[in-house]
Amino acid sequence: MTSPHLYIERENEIARLIIDRPAKRNALSLLMWQAIPSLMDQVAADAGIKALIVQGVDDTAFAAGADIDEIAECVGDAKRGWHYMDAVHAAESAIGRCEKPVIAMIRGDCIGGGVELALACDLRFAAKGARFGITPSKLGLVYSLASTRRLVELVGPGLARDYLYSARLFDLDEARNVGLVDREFGLDEIVAQTKSYAETLCLRSQWSIRAAKAIVRSALSGATVEDEHIRRLRGSAFLCSDLEEGVLAFRERRPASFSWS
Repeated sequence: MTSPHLYIERENEIARLIIDRPAKRNALSLLMWQAIPSLMDQVAADAGIKALIVQGVDDTAFAAGADIDEIAECVGDAKRGWHYMDAVHAAESAIGRCEKPVIAMIRGDCIGGGVELALACDLRFAAKGARFGITPSKLGLVYSLASTRRLVELVGPGLARDYLYSARLFDLDEARNVGLVDREFGLDEIVAQTKSYAETLCLRSQWSIRAAKAIVRSALSGATVEDEHIRRLRGSAFLCSDLEEGVLAFRERRPASFSWS
């Protein structure tokens, strides 16, 4: 699936997933949800991409939820409703399982399905003036288990219930204080700051980053004992060229030039 309102742009080792529907405040249509898995496959297949930024095309909004007109067309038709919900789940799952670091760069409104997209990212950076809302109860919809679990992991069960039950809007200060947002910037600096952070990730060992991401995922899934997969990730570091380069660079007091991808 493709959509003219959703596409990948690449600058050197950083890719951007652009949500480009400002006339609808970047509300996500079914076609846009369906396009996300294939776009994420492109990112995964390109060894030259080391980090992904998910963003709105401008500061109009990150994403103001799903397209309500399309939701309305599903009323009274469970099969059609599941088709829509499965597309949303496939999209946020595709972002969530990406092996490369994914940063949500949030400007303006991040509402409903926009929050689901942001929750699926590894980190959430937001500009002053951003506004958030977890709004399925305003419509009579229900978040997926995956999205609900991510919300609980970030803000805890009490606040997750509050947001899901009340659908109240809240500002950036609250989002930062409760852990939904990791870093905040001025609207005039967030693009440059997010890019700078992504560039820093590109300089680090990609083996270390991807292994860390996999292990964090295991920890959040309840793992308390290192299984063979985790031990293989850790042990293989000693056979990877990155460790040799990292140690040599440390001894020579220079920046490392990691080569694994």
